[in-house]
Amino acid sequence: MKGLRLENLSERQQVLAVILGAGILIFALWFFLLLPLNTKRHRLERDIGEMADYLAKKNYLLPEEALLGRKEDAYRHNRAVHGAWDELSERMATFAGQEKLQSPDIGHIDFKVALFQVRQRLMAKSRALGTELPYGLGMNDEVKSNEDSRRLMLQLRAVEKLVGLTLDIGIARLRNIEPLKPVEHATGQKNLVYMEEYPVRLDFRGDLESLFRLFGAVSEPDRVFVFRQLRVHAAPGGDGAFDVSAVLSALLFVRDPDEVIPPPQEVKWVPPKGY
Repeated sequence: MKGLRLENLSERQQVLAVILGAGILIFALWFFLLLPLNTKRHRLERDIGEMADYLAKKNYLLPEEALLGRKEDAYRHNRAVHGAWDELSERMATFAGQEKLQSPDIGHIDFKVALFQVRQRLMAKSRALGTELPYGLGMNDEVKSNEDSRRLMLQLRAVEKLVGLTLDIGIARLRNIEPLKPVEHATGQKNLVYMEEYPVRLDFRGDLESLFRLFGAVSEPDRVFVFRQLRVHAAPGGDGAFDVSAVLSALLFVRDPDEVIPPPQEVKWVPPKGY
């Protein structure tokens, strides 16, 4: 069988054959040469983009001066936060010398002795002022073996300070005192406890002036209490007295701010490898 020869075709058929051959040649060039190159180019562009993102996150694309500037900014911000933390913790702390209250070396006997002494002091003060206090101050003499003596001692200190405060501002009838379960406040990836809160429920009868004096007294240094709940309603009898129920919390900051917000660490400059 003889092959196809162009001279045997008409002029029109020859033109069509040339176009068809050129199309086949162009398709072959695109499929076997250009398509692999385009695929490789897209892959390289993707790799370059991923590497650029990685280098940007590592700050390798910034000059050393810019990195040093960022580090100084981070250090100044950290010091500013540290200073604000120190100032706030000193201003909001309920107890003076709160560092001494963080010691775990408190036994059950220590707590019982302290409870007895606090009761004696507050009862003597209330008798001298002619006011009423609930017997026992809302705290139990019996201490279970699994109870934390340190926390019991801090609850006692919160009760002592708050009751002493109510006596100082002239609240005549303190009807109920109830220390509530302490609350821990934590932050950061390590969930570090930075503050302990010791709430105390207080029920008393008084007038509006005594309530306003309480608001002012709990804002004074070294005896700051935070209001968590407050309920006020008119007492029966129509004499202008009010029954007040409030939960006030003593705050104890237990951790240095550098432990919670560490200062920026020294980072050595390592130039990226390769060309």
